Amino acid sequence: MTKIISLRYWLLIIACAIITKLFGQETDTLRNRNIYRPYGTELQDTIRHPENRTDSSVISPERARFIQDSIQAREQFVKDSILAREIFVRDSLIRRQKIKDSVDFLKNELQSLLEAYSTANDEKIIMKFDPIAVIGDSMLSDFIYSSLPFGVRDPYCPWKTKVILSGKSIRIDKDSRDVLINSIHTPQFKASFEKKSRDLLIIHHPAVIQKNGNGSFYKNPVDSVFYDAAGRIARIKSYVIFHSLTAGNQRGPHLFTNAVQVKQYRYDNHGDYTSLQLVRFCERWKAYERNKVCSIINYTFEKSGDEIKLLRKNDPVNQYSDGTYTFTFNNTGELSGISFINAANTEGWERTIELNKEGNVSCYVDKSKGLIFQSLCMIYHPEPGAKFPVETITTTFEKDGISYFQKNNTTGKSRTRDRMTLEWSPWK
Repeated sequence: MTKIISLRYWLLIIACAIITKLFGQETDTLRNRNIYRPYGTELQDTIRHPENRTDSSVISPERARFIQDSIQAREQFVKDSILAREIFVRDSLIRRQKIKDSVDFLKNELQSLLEAYSTANDEKIIMKFDPIAVIGDSMLSDFIYSSLPFGVRDPYCPWKTKVILSGKSIRIDKDSRDVLINSIHTPQFKASFEKKSRDLLIIHHPAVIQKNGNGSFYKNPVDSVFYDAAGRIARIKSYVIFHSLTAGNQRGPHLFTNAVQVKQYRYDNHGDYTSLQLVRFCERWKAYERNKVCSIINYTFEKSGDEIKLLRKNDPVNQYSDGTYTFTFNNTGELSGISFINAANTEGWERTIELNKEGNVSCYVDKSKGLIFQSLCMIYHPEPGAKFPVETITTTFEKDGISYFQKNNTTGKSRTRDRMTLEWSPWK
């Protein structure tokens, strides 16, 4: 009996120990955990109304002054930042406007100077100048003009001339006193300019040294460009100032001035040409020699639809070289054909111009009395490193209108056509 009681006693002790251990583990699992207590005072708003604050939570005057100064400092910082940004934006706009004004001035000045230079020095008759455009903020487009050629056989677009106005190869100098352009250097030409008045522009070309049987000369070519009341070119006088040549190929004393040529233009009410007179002077090498006129050619313009007729007349008259050129244009304004017949009606030719999609000449087709007798076609190789950028092929035609012979003018090879099978032989 005693043993049974003792056993129950020990079982009771063990059971108590187990319960105590389990209770302790449960208590440990809740220790240091954030238990949601909706009415806990520690989760109440820490910002209380001043009346509900204890003495220790009331802001002191020094602290309040510090906070106010901090707020004012931050407000001043924001104001200064906004002002600095406004100044930066304003300065940027002013700087960009100055650049734009400078480029616009440069564009307008170059347009006028290049038109004068081209009109004075191009042997073809210039009909149209494309306006120079501003690309972006500070870059100029190329200067392009179209002319009336008396004969064309070149590839690309030979009646159009392009002057490059961008890149390191161009240099434009301005007179700081008058803020005017006084010289232009491009890959195509070099010249300096002197504007005497609203109606007169002087163009100076690089000096030329010439030695021949008449002596050694230092030559300064000069063009004088005169404008009418409407600002159009009315007359251009070209002449050469001769100097003696000293040791070291330097300019010596002045010898004489020789006139080279004079161009005189007339316009209609729409600003188009009505006539052009070209007077050429003979060369001379001595100061005592007279300045003689060698030739006078008068051109009269007649425009009708997509055609321009150019009547050429020599003074004195020459019926074999005098005649009428007819220039035909397509619906996009590109030159599509040229023909000529002399005043004696003994010589005449007609050339049709075919263009490719890039606007370059693909073929010149020559006709006589309405029949094709020859063509000159172009094969372009635009890829880099091409051995021949352009190949030209001449094809001759018989009276039956069929071609039997072709020659590649670039490679020198040729081929013929069988008159029976009309098959071409290999190039050789």
